[in-house]
Amino acid sequence: MNTSSIKKFYRIDAYLMLCHTLLLAFGYGLWKLHPHIQTKPDMSGLFFMIISILGGFAGLIVLAVTLPRLDCSIRNLSVNKFVLALLYWVSSTAIFVLFGINKFFFNNPLVLLIFVLLFLSSVYLSVIRLADMRNKDWLILSGIFGAIGLFFFLPKL
Repeated sequence: MNTSSIKKFYRIDAYLMLCHTLLLAFGYGLWKLHPHIQTKPDMSGLFFMIISILGGFAGLIVLAVTLPRLDCSIRNLSVNKFVLALLYWVSSTAIFVLFGINKFFFNNPLVLLIFVLLFLSSVYLSVIRLADMRNKDWLILSGIFGAIGLFFFLPKL
């Protein structure tokens, strides 16, 4: 087996891990230097948990469709990419929480974009870009997310 072809599958993951590590360090430093002083009970912990769980569900749906489309000639590629996607989800959640509990971004809806952009772009660059996706796979993904969107965002009749 050619090792140069294996290295190209994990090169983007090394860059993504470096990016997540730097953002974790920056978020931790921001939280330590400028913490939000809580004066009354709030629902921010529940908000962080709900967004993280919904993002995890979206990531699992995307991975369920794309992981079987990865190159099967590389040993354990889909398992390793699944483990890396879980690490991206955990680190994106930690970055989301660290950025969300400092005094600059507390109760700011823009911090939600940090989680969504960081996690979904990491999954895209790590897994989806390498997968041999067919038009049917894109239709399956759009159908699943369209049905979820209709279920949550249509007004009750």
